[in-house]
Amino acid sequence: MDCVIIGGGLAGMAAAWQIGRQGYSVVLIEKNQVLGGLASSFEKDGRIYPLGYHHILASDDHLIAFLGRLGLLSKVEWTDVQMAFSIDGSLHTMSGLQDLFRFPLAAVDKVRMAALIASAWLPDEDVDPGAGAWVRRIGGERLCTDLFDPLTQIKFGAPCDALSAAWLRARLRARESASKYGYIPNGDWVQQLIAGLEAQLVATGVDIRRGQAVTSFVLDHARKRVEGVQITSGETIEARQCISTLAPPLFTRLMPEYPDQAMGKIRYTGVISTVLTTTEDLPLSDYWTNFLRPSFSFGGVFRLDLLNPTLAAPGDRVLNFCTHVRDRGPGSLLQQPVTKIEERYLADFESRFGVRIQPNWIHTSQIPYYSPVFSRGYQNPPERSPTLDNLRFAGNFRTFPVLATTGSAMGSGWTTGQSVCQALDAKLHVDEEAA
Repeated sequence: MDCVIIGGGLAGMAAAWQIGRQGYSVVLIEKNQVLGGLASSFEKDGRIYPLGYHHILASDDHLIAFLGRLGLLSKVEWTDVQMAFSIDGSLHTMSGLQDLFRFPLAAVDKVRMAALIASAWLPDEDVDPGAGAWVRRIGGERLCTDLFDPLTQIKFGAPCDALSAAWLRARLRARESASKYGYIPNGDWVQQLIAGLEAQLVATGVDIRRGQAVTSFVLDHARKRVEGVQITSGETIEARQCISTLAPPLFTRLMPEYPDQAMGKIRYTGVISTVLTTTEDLPLSDYWTNFLRPSFSFGGVFRLDLLNPTLAAPGDRVLNFCTHVRDRGPGSLLQQPVTKIEERYLADFESRFGVRIQPNWIHTSQIPYYSPVFSRGYQNPPERSPTLDNLRFAGNFRTFPVLATTGSAMGSGWTTGQSVCQALDAKLHVDEEAA
């Protein structure tokens, strides 16, 4: 076998497509029965729904490129959606600079906010001062404590001071509140993306092993190489090249002797994602609402039907409650029964809006490793292992500081797949010369 890829998420699928289309043999190992990883879907009442919010940003160049390669870009419909912030019992829309003038900030803080957004487009500094120091220097203390600290707590469970300024600057440059958002009608667009990718893998002869997890690596310590992997069926798959798309905490657990410090330092948040439908009118008219002050069990709520009105049955509203979770202890939402989480979400929504939602159905996912925490001083681990010659990595933990998206994950897998092809080409050339 030329290459074994661990993980059938978007990064692994993109890498497998890149290598398979070059004529090399590939085994793709996925522990679940479905491909797609964090972009997977589920079925309710004959319709497909995403595990959580996914949108096509016009600024996501990698995603746009893949949709084009798969013949899906022409099917995308673009729309303007709104982002809102819940602050002290009121909702405030933020879809562009014009909304900044109505936002509940002092006049001087609004001027500083505009300056902060403008400075995000300047070249990154040589030494990362940390997101908190950068915001305070340009925007002042109140902007940091009243706006950005609550936002980074929602995203990473950490204040600005713990995070990278380069990441925050990239996030502001992405202009999520003012970007065009896209979807593909008549279903969950991510499911259509995954189906298109899977069709390409089948066409190029990729061997997809579903319902199998890697239990250990087979190493040749003398030659400093991965000889293969052992999977839960007991089979050993030998390969000349290996790509891991596992979240670094999972990878280092699988290979505890791995010495690379960059991999060992990466921490992840988990996520709780609850999707439900209801026929009731809802007091949310914005696609994306962040709950800054006071905080609730959910950090954000998405009205998925406001982006894609064809997602659910006519008359249904689709809500997605989302909580990023850094704590993994016994009291963590990652450890609680989903029925308890769902009840808490509904109770908190009623506490905030005075409306008790009556769901048609409700579906909750607890995902323990969702997003790398882009801490101050974050470093992408090298694509190629510094200690094992034929081991490479792909995933959003290697795309810092850009916005981590479905597109960036696929872009990372595509690039790593190219590197594997180059290594296999070089080995083939050497073998031919020796013959």
